[in-house]
Amino acid sequence: MKGNRGLSLLVIALIVGGLMFFYFSYYGKEGEKKPTFQGPGKGQANDLEESSPQAEGTTVESPTILAPQERVEDVLRVEDECQKMERELREFFTYLDKKDYVRELKIEEDTFSRFKKIIHDLSLHPPLPAGEGINYDKIIENIYHFYRALGLKDLRLIKLIIRNETDAMEINLALFYRWLMSGDECTKKGGLAPSRDTLYRYAGFFVNSIGGRAYLFRRETKLRLLLNYYCLLIIHEADKKKMNSFGIDITPFLEPLAEEIENFQPLYFRREYAGKLIDLRNYYIEKRKVS
Repeated sequence: MKGNRGLSLLVIALIVGGLMFFYFSYYGKEGEKKPTFQGPGKGQANDLEESSPQAEGTTVESPTILAPQERVEDVLRVEDECQKMERELREFFTYLDKKDYVRELKIEEDTFSRFKKIIHDLSLHPPLPAGEGINYDKIIENIYHFYRALGLKDLRLIKLIIRNETDAMEINLALFYRWLMSGDECTKKGGLAPSRDTLYRYAGFFVNSIGGRAYLFRRETKLRLLLNYYCLLIIHEADKKKMNSFGIDITPFLEPLAEEIENFQPLYFRREYAGKLIDLRNYYIEKRKVS
C-alpha cells in the first residue's frame, strides 16, 4: 500500500510540475501571453495574433499582422493587375495606330505616347469643380478648359476616336474607368494613371460645373450618359474615402440619370448602370438618416 501511495504521489507531482512548466513557458514570467502562431491551411497565409497588457477598464483589439508570404502575394497581385490593365490599354492604342483616320492626322508618334502626353497636360492644371457662382471668371475658364490645356491636334484626335469607336464605347470606357481608378496604386508601380484627386476634380467638373456640363451636352447621348455615370462613381468613391474636398452632392443627379439610362436602348448594360445608380441613391438616403 505504501509503495502504491508513493507511486501515486510521484505521478501527481510530475503532472503538477508539467502543468507549471507549461504555464510559465506559455504565459511568461509576468503572466503575459506570448504570440500564438497558427499554421497555414490550404490556400491561407499564417495569422499572427498577439495581445499586450492593458490598463484596467480599457479594451484594445490586437492588430492584425500579415505574414510575409501574404504581404508578398498582395504586392504581386497589385502589380499583376496594374500590368494587365496597362497591357490592355496598350493593345487598344496599338489597334488605333492601324486606323486610317488616325494615320491621316499625322501626329508623328504612336497614339499611346500621345495619350501619355495628353494625360500629363490635363493633370498639370485640373479644372475647378465647384464655386463658379463665387467667381464668374471661373465659368469662362471652365468652358474653355480643354482648349487651354490641349492643342488642337490633340482635341481633333480625341473627337475622331469618339466618333469612330462608338460601337465599342461601353467596353472601352469600362476599361478606362478601371485603369483610372487604379491611379494611386499603379502610379507607385510606375504606371501613368492620374492621381485620385485629379480624377475627382475632372469628375466634379463634368457633373457639377456649368462649363463641364455644357461640354457633355454638346456630345452625343451615349457618350454623355456614360461619362456622367462614371463621373458619379468617381465622386462617390472620393466621398467614401473622405476626399470629396469640394463637398459635391451627387444625390440630385442619381435618380434622373438612372431613369434616362434605363430608357436609352443603345446602351447594352443600361439596366446594370441604372441599378448601380439606384443603389447609390439608397446609400445616401440611409447615410442621411444615420447622420
